[in-house]
Amino acid sequence: MPSSFSPEDNPSTFRRIAAAMWNRPSDPTIHGFVDIDVSHTLNFIDAFRRDTGLSLTVTHVVSRAVARAFARYPALNAKVRFSGRLENRSSVDLVVSVATEGGGDLSAARIERADELSLEDIVRATVRAVDDTRRGSDGDYERSRSLIRKLPWWLVRPALRLSDFVGNELQVHLPALGMPRDPFGTAVITNVGMFGIDTAFAPLVPLGRSPMLLLVTEIKRRPWAVEDRVESRPVLRLCASFDHRVIDGYQAGLLATEITDYVRTPEASGR
Repeated sequence: MPSSFSPEDNPSTFRRIAAAMWNRPSDPTIHGFVDIDVSHTLNFIDAFRRDTGLSLTVTHVVSRAVARAFARYPALNAKVRFSGRLENRSSVDLVVSVATEGGGDLSAARIERADELSLEDIVRATVRAVDDTRRGSDGDYERSRSLIRKLPWWLVRPALRLSDFVGNELQVHLPALGMPRDPFGTAVITNVGMFGIDTAFAPLVPLGRSPMLLLVTEIKRRPWAVEDRVESRPVLRLCASFDHRVIDGYQAGLLATEITDYVRTPEASGR
């Protein structure tokens, strides 16, 4: 017999938003990944922790690499408004996805003007934003989440469309009402490596209008060509989804090269 269906009693806030936000596949998304030998990077992270006492992670290194890449190619730090008009952002703002409620929900930590921050600043800003979110002391996030939880399922999509129109089309900043301007900024970065995932791609968030969504996967030992021999090296695979209206294959290659160079040698430009 065919399956029968019943509504989920208590979906997470993220699931309610996701179910209401996306239509059938029609977005101009392109995907790509790059493998990076992070042997030197891991040594750098260990030394950084000893020297500063800060809990630097690969995600922090990748976040700074992404910020620097978009700062170098500002034309790619754009969004599409009014169904076709490209506009450049004035700053490089990143959003790092954060698991909350023991992994049962998903939220975001926003790092503004990330390209102007040192690696130490990136670590401190991320830790502060993540702690605020997980403790429930981020007032704007709590108000938004509370509103979504209270709405019946059939009102979530209209509410998100209203938020999209106010925050992205009109560029009005109303975080207290759950309608911040440009809520996801330049790029969204999500670490899925903690779940044992070594290759994955995520869909672009329509409400976000970010040109790139990047997944940081699990570092795994892979065969790696070193001159004329093959060695086992720790390899980080970065998996990206791009908005093809903003970024094409050539431009994605420029970003990949810049990000790869920094992740390999994060000390090259100073801390």
